[in-house]
Amino acid sequence: MREDLMKAAVLTGPRQIEIKQIPVTPVGPGMMEIKVSACGVCGSDVHMWTAGRGWGKQENCGFVMGHEFCGVVTNPGDSSFKPGDRVTFWANLYCGKCDQCMAGREHLCREVNGTNYIGFVCNGAYAERFVGKASNAYLLPDSVSDVAAGLIDPLMVAYHAIHRSKIRLHDKVLVVGSGIIGQMLGELARKAGASCVAMSSISEVKTRKAREIGIFDEYFDGSDPGIAERLKAASQGGFDIAFEAAGAASALNTCVNAVCPGGKVVMIGNSITPEVSFAMNRAVLQEVSLLGSVSCSRVEFEETIDLIAKGMIHPEKYVTDILPLEELQHAFERQIDPRDPMLKTVIKP
Repeated sequence: MREDLMKAAVLTGPRQIEIKQIPVTPVGPGMMEIKVSACGVCGSDVHMWTAGRGWGKQENCGFVMGHEFCGVVTNPGDSSFKPGDRVTFWANLYCGKCDQCMAGREHLCREVNGTNYIGFVCNGAYAERFVGKASNAYLLPDSVSDVAAGLIDPLMVAYHAIHRSKIRLHDKVLVVGSGIIGQMLGELARKAGASCVAMSSISEVKTRKAREIGIFDEYFDGSDPGIAERLKAASQGGFDIAFEAAGAASALNTCVNAVCPGGKVVMIGNSITPEVSFAMNRAVLQEVSLLGSVSCSRVEFEETIDLIAKGMIHPEKYVTDILPLEELQHAFERQIDPRDPMLKTVIKP
């Protein structure tokens, strides 16, 4: 029997993507196949690209990343989907049986631990086709474009973080970090009723899209030695909520020092180093609440799709580049270039 092959962007080593023909995974029980329409490029992909491997047990070359994707059903398997249906996949490979899953906190599933995702531990969607668990697939409304579907993942992260913050009307909000999640946090905070939304960033280049969109009221240079006093003055005594969306010790300290007494710091950024130092005494003496925030629950994933479908959020405006699969290597190279204003790339195989 002739082997079914597809084009895929394969991670073959540190900072090395090669376009290859690879076998299509057979559709087994509980699985389905789609033709990939779009796949967003995530910062986590950049980390794996830099390392040259995924988070699973792969010990050598040949891994396909990509977890922010949508496509058209080509083989529904034994699922209830039909050929031609447009679907997106939630990348979280939750077990559905542990105490966290049973409580509706699938993002904290005992078997996930922040890494058990499609495109992290198993092949993802930087390819012409994808085969995965049908239980992770969700029907896309016609009002959600393919490009918008490629941004559901970062939007769901920001949406969950807003929920974690318990933001109130008229709260003053600071976002530290100018990436796609940081920028979406600003928009959602504004829609949730924030009276002031500010951004702190160490990259003027990366804030270009944010300035163009016009969500934020003020911008601050995160590398300014006097930033703490500037933020305090601008917020008239401190922000009510600060979102750390950069994953760096300096960013966390900016947040801790920027909030008012009794304020909240919501930490979303993943640090490359597992431990960072921060202004612990200020957090203790000013009763600053530190909250971790990761991914989202299954219900929040569905709600994120609905936010786009109902027109409350138009994520396409954050996209700076739409590229073919063959340009993925170059996209990663641009992503780590501090001089490049690229914010969000969507790959269309």
